[in-house]
Amino acid sequence: MPAKSCTPLKTIRRQLETWLVRLALRWIPGWSRGTVCRWARLLGTLGYALPLPVKRVARANLELALGATHDRQACRRILHAAYQTFALVLLDIFWFTRDTAHRIQEWVEFDPDLAADLFQKRAHVCVTAHLGNWELLGHAVSVRGYPLHSVAAPLINPAVEPYFARTRQVSGQVIIPQAGAIRRLLRILKDDGKIGLLLDQNTKLTDGGRFVDFFGLPAPMSEAGASLAIQTQSEILFGFCIPNRSGRYHVHTAPSIDPRAPEWAARPKAEQISGITQQIAHHIEQAIRAHPTAWCWMYKRWKHYPPDRGRAGYPYYAKPPKRPPPKGG
Repeated sequence: MPAKSCTPLKTIRRQLETWLVRLALRWIPGWSRGTVCRWARLLGTLGYALPLPVKRVARANLELALGATHDRQACRRILHAAYQTFALVLLDIFWFTRDTAHRIQEWVEFDPDLAADLFQKRAHVCVTAHLGNWELLGHAVSVRGYPLHSVAAPLINPAVEPYFARTRQVSGQVIIPQAGAIRRLLRILKDDGKIGLLLDQNTKLTDGGRFVDFFGLPAPMSEAGASLAIQTQSEILFGFCIPNRSGRYHVHTAPSIDPRAPEWAARPKAEQISGITQQIAHHIEQAIRAHPTAWCWMYKRWKHYPPDRGRAGYPYYAKPPKRPPPKGG
């Protein structure tokens, strides 16, 4: 099929995005850390003030997840701070491209318990979320001499893809294209490598998603983390790279999941996958509750609801999912 042509407006937008990325790569790495943080707060405040459609998504998500325990004023503060965190993540994509190892050593610290498990020659499924700086987390692991292999979907704007590919691999991290990734990830784990997965995304049932409880409502989540860990008998570790106001990051952890443990190993494989996937969702939810100002609330996390349940309690943007094709069909 011929490639879809871009509209003039889309072409102009992509050209502008490319120009901004090139400008950011030239200027932002030379800023002081204080300048980066000040710009993050300014840009985050501006983004929060603009009446963009994603703000309605964020408000709906906050009401769903935290509405029962937070008043409106508290939710507004959380959302404002979340915009500032997201702005810092974007700026730091470029800032950490210069003197990467030195800057990470100065500005990123690991939870001692996580570091003791992670930094050794052993296969690990490393799970994180769009919580804090997930991009920096991959670099922080890789510069310690344990290259992380992470899966990345192609960007909407192909013109900026080469720039982001370079920034993502500046620390030795290896980026794996999404298409055909599972086979490569299996080989890496079997060779005692480490893989990184973002598992708070809305994964369609047709793409291997499973409904799990997430903030009290079923939401689709990829089974890839659980399945890969079970197939290779690899421990699942959690890391969440959370910034403070000075721009320093601390990598928090959650209890690890070992598929070799008796409570998992004794179950049938299908129950292992469903149980571990639910446990992953639980750990991510608890991390978001602990650091609500660091999660990307603007994402349509509850985009699909179970077709046999109905949409009661779901955000306005939710819709029923497409059912996966029958096996053998």
